[in-house]
Amino acid sequence: MILQQKQSQLAAAGLLMAILLWSASFVAMKYAIAELGPMVTVFLRMLLAMAVLIFFLKPITKKQSYQKGDWWLLGLLALCEPCLYFIFESYALTYTTASEAGMVTALQPLLIAVAAFYFLKEKISGRTIVGCLLALAGVILLTVTGGASEHASNPWLGNLLEFGAIVAATVYCLLARKLAQRYSPIFLTMLQTIAGTVFFLPLVFMQTEAISFDISGQAILAILFLAFGVNIFAFTCYNFAFKVMPASQVGSLMNLLPLGTLFFGWLLLGETLAPMQYAAAGLVLIGVIWSQTKPKAKTVFIEQSAIARQWEAIPSSKEMIFDLKSQLKISH
Repeated sequence: MILQQKQSQLAAAGLLMAILLWSASFVAMKYAIAELGPMVTVFLRMLLAMAVLIFFLKPITKKQSYQKGDWWLLGLLALCEPCLYFIFESYALTYTTASEAGMVTALQPLLIAVAAFYFLKEKISGRTIVGCLLALAGVILLTVTGGASEHASNPWLGNLLEFGAIVAATVYCLLARKLAQRYSPIFLTMLQTIAGTVFFLPLVFMQTEAISFDISGQAILAILFLAFGVNIFAFTCYNFAFKVMPASQVGSLMNLLPLGTLFFGWLLLGETLAPMQYAAAGLVLIGVIWSQTKPKAKTVFIEQSAIARQWEAIPSSKEMIFDLKSQLKISH
C-alpha cells in the first residue's frame, strides 16, 4: 500500500514535469518549424531521441517479453503518437499561434474522460459532460474571434489541425493505459521513437519546401530540447503515469497544459490574444475546472426543537411494555 502510494506520487510529479516541458514544446516547435519546416523538424527530433534510446534496447529486450497478439495495439499506439499527432501538430503550428494551439489542447482531458468511460469503463459524471460542452464552446469562440496575424496566418485551419492532434492523442491515451500494464515506459517510448523515425524519413523528401542547412543556434537548441526533453523524458514520464494512474486522472492533470502554453507563448514569442479571445480562453478553463471538480456534499441541518418534538412523540419503554401487557390480556 505504501509502495503504491509512493509510485502514485512519483507518477504525478513526473507528469507535472512532462506537462511543463510540453507547454514549452509548442514554442520550441514554432522556432524550429520557421527554419526547417514541419517534417524535417519532427524527423530530427525523432532521430536524435532514437540515437539515445537505442542504448537502452539491449537490456530492455532481455527483460521485456512480448505478449502474443499485441502487435496491432503497439502499432496503433505508435501510429497515433508520434506519427499522426506530430503531423497534425506541426502543420497546426504553421497556421496558428502556440497560445491558441495550447488552448485547443484543453479539450484533450475531456475527450480522454469520455473515451475512458466508453472503452475503459471508468466513471463519468454529468459535470464532466457540461464542462466538455463549455470548453468546446470556448474553443469555437477562441477560433471565431481570432484573426490572421504575423504569428497565425490561418487560425481556423491551424486550430482544426490541432484538434485532430488531440483526437490522435486521446486514442493513444487509451492504448497506453492498456499496454502500460504489460510493457515498461521506456520500452513504449523507444518503440514510439523508432516508429516515428522510420515513418517521417520518407516524408522529409516529400515536402515541397527546400531543406536549408543554414540553421540558427535557436533552432538547434529547440530541436535538442524537443528530442531529449520532450520525446525521451516527457514521454517516459507520461507512459509511467499511465502504468500507475487511471486515464481520467492523467487527463485531469493535463488541464495545466493550456495555461503553461499561454505563459510560454507570451514570455518567449510575445504572443497575445484579443480581449474576446481571453474571454474564450476563460470559458475553456471554466469548463475544464467544472468538469474536474466534485460538488460539495450537501449538509442537512435539523432544528433541535424538531428533534425534541419527534423524541417526545416516541413512547417510553415502560409505556410500550404496559401497552403490550394490556393487549395480551385482552387477547386472552
